[in-house]
Amino acid sequence: MNQDEWWREAVLYQIYPRSFADSDGDGVGDLSGITDRLDYLAALGADAIWLSPFYPSPLADFGYDVSDFVAVDPAFGTLDDFDELLRQAHARGIRVIVDLIMNHTSVEHPWFAESRSSLTNPKRDWYIWASPGAGGGPPNNWLSAFERCGPAWSHDEATGQCYLHSFTPGQPDLNWRNPEVRAAMRKVWHFWLDRGVDGFRVDVAHRLMKDAELRDNIPELAHARRHVTHPLGRQRHLDLPETLDVLRDLRRTLDAYPGTFALGEVPISDDRRLAEYFGGDGMHTAFHIAFWEQPWRAAAFRETVDRLAGLARPGALPTYALATHDISRTVTRYGGGARPRVAATMMLTLRGIPCVYYGEEIGMADAPPPVEQRLDVDGRDGTRVPMQWDETGLGFTRGTPWLPPGDDRREANVARQMADPGSLLGLYRRLISLRHASAALRRGDQRSLETGEDVFAYVRSCPGERLLIALNFASRATSVDLAGLPGLPGDGRLELSTDADRRTGTPVDLRPLTLAADEGVIVRIGDHP
Repeated sequence: MNQDEWWREAVLYQIYPRSFADSDGDGVGDLSGITDRLDYLAALGADAIWLSPFYPSPLADFGYDVSDFVAVDPAFGTLDDFDELLRQAHARGIRVIVDLIMNHTSVEHPWFAESRSSLTNPKRDWYIWASPGAGGGPPNNWLSAFERCGPAWSHDEATGQCYLHSFTPGQPDLNWRNPEVRAAMRKVWHFWLDRGVDGFRVDVAHRLMKDAELRDNIPELAHARRHVTHPLGRQRHLDLPETLDVLRDLRRTLDAYPGTFALGEVPISDDRRLAEYFGGDGMHTAFHIAFWEQPWRAAAFRETVDRLAGLARPGALPTYALATHDISRTVTRYGGGARPRVAATMMLTLRGIPCVYYGEEIGMADAPPPVEQRLDVDGRDGTRVPMQWDETGLGFTRGTPWLPPGDDRREANVARQMADPGSLLGLYRRLISLRHASAALRRGDQRSLETGEDVFAYVRSCPGERLLIALNFASRATSVDLAGLPGLPGDGRLELSTDADRRTGTPVDLRPLTLAADEGVIVRIGDHP
């Protein structure tokens, strides 16, 4: 493999800096806290960390409303702290990816302060302004992605016009049709790349361009706050073809910094459209959004994985995650017990790039705070509670945490699980170690098997190695006869089971293969010619 394409074989780990580790006792996680925990991440096997925003922000959308793209919010430290984190991570072989927010700024960004100051300000066209509609209402029928924010427009008293915000009113959208905006954002890219970052996670990459005439969405799509498809037409405020031109520009910049890459957040459930965003001359990879939208059914996961594989460009790799700062955790969505173990085995063995959200490896659940402590405009506080390093909460901070920890912290904590090789954390470490050691898992092809509704089974293979992964999504024991399927032998050797009591290295009969309730296995089935 070309070392510049290290990301193709990497295991990513997402850190929400506010909630990972607090070094100074103020109750808010910070960059130095992350540095202090790098040895934990190295032991887990993370090849790269993705840092959610740490830039100065008034927190209308908890860091995604940026008031300075080239600085560190004092709550998280300083640029020197960032440089030290980068240096220490690289010393351990861990790469660092930072969030790149290009669709919007904060209302407190100096660019917007100039833009709103007058109709003739040179930066007026850096944002998207329009006169009110009939009766003083919004200029068109576009909606904010957040229901609580209503329309995607806010009236500004200073000039009598409205500005576009795809999210909160505190996040005005930039006008990417303006060459000066593109030039200014290129400087942001270079600032972080020159500092040594290894790539970007591109926030809402599909929203960068809007209809030049600001036309209404057709009535059939007027209700939609997020991306939807409709046979009568496309939405006019997101997923425009011109967006790909911006992403190609970003790619050209990254290509001048060998070894860097772009991971796209493209919240599009239409895989035909999603496939256009990665694997070509735009972003290197993108999250497979439909993957985390599936119910707990083997057939559903098999269909969505195979669908994107059939639509993606040759050699393109999607990124798979079970949860993020925007998506409820695995335990909350699918339940506890053995299911998180099956889910982890799936994510870490599929052909793609796995991304582990902090705390998933110990089975943290969502922990929505009391009503009086809720902060997030879209109700996502529960997915962002502090990392549970121990059952006391003191592993995160010596002070009062910014959000209360979950009630599950007595079991779902690092200290307890680190001492138990049969724990979920122990399973994550074994899975990642096996992935690193297996050429078939790192870069092999993938073929799904027809195994009915309850079992998702697939073969990962490359010259010299073949592995069978079989995942039982049923809450009862299940048997599937795999020996009769093309190219499969009658037996194999167990490499790993989600059942901690099942010994590795033992023979496995595939005539039939019997799986316990909610069990996943990895079986070595011989060399691949």
